[in-house]
Amino acid sequence: MKYKKSLAVSLGMVLFFCSLASAMMKMPPARYTVLINNDIRHSDENFLANRLEMSFSKELNSKVIAKFSPFVEYRSSLRRHKRERVSLGAQAGLDFFGYFYAAEELRQTWRSEPVYNRGIIKNINMTEALSILKLSFPLLPKRDIKGYISGEYTYDFRFGRGTRVEAIAGMLIPVGKSWEANAAWRHRDRIHADDCDTLEAGITYIF
Repeated sequence: MKYKKSLAVSLGMVLFFCSLASAMMKMPPARYTVLINNDIRHSDENFLANRLEMSFSKELNSKVIAKFSPFVEYRSSLRRHKRERVSLGAQAGLDFFGYFYAAEELRQTWRSEPVYNRGIIKNINMTEALSILKLSFPLLPKRDIKGYISGEYTYDFRFGRGTRVEAIAGMLIPVGKSWEANAAWRHRDRIHADDCDTLEAGITYIF
């Protein structure tokens, strides 16, 4: 019952803010992303993620664009072939000059996944906030290939403290008119726990 109740409340909040955003902002195409995450240090933590998001945007002036993106994400273990987590939430941020992005994400997550070979966490739901700072730059302008570096900080309201600090470096590669590929390296600092390094590869369909 608690799972269904929290899911209903989270879904209601996202739908409410989607309606509000659609009335105030311009809605570009939706995005569906499939991403593979390969953990270099803990191979049993490799996962496959599927993420669907809508992006609303509003140009505040010639230099700043406000963005709002509700999303749902499903993550499964590549080794165990089982669900690890489901997240539902929204991200709001400001894009400056198309090069610098600052955002805050709020999400409700239902988790059942291994933690560094210390057993399985079962049926835990939690509310998290994710702070994001991202710097983008052209790598090959003629081919519209972009590079980026990003920092992320995760705060878990259940514990009342931060749980992860992450550093990411990667590139975005357009594939035709409706597809975009992503390749990245990520260092994940689990505060007061084990760190890890991962390689990520993903493909996004824009529709």
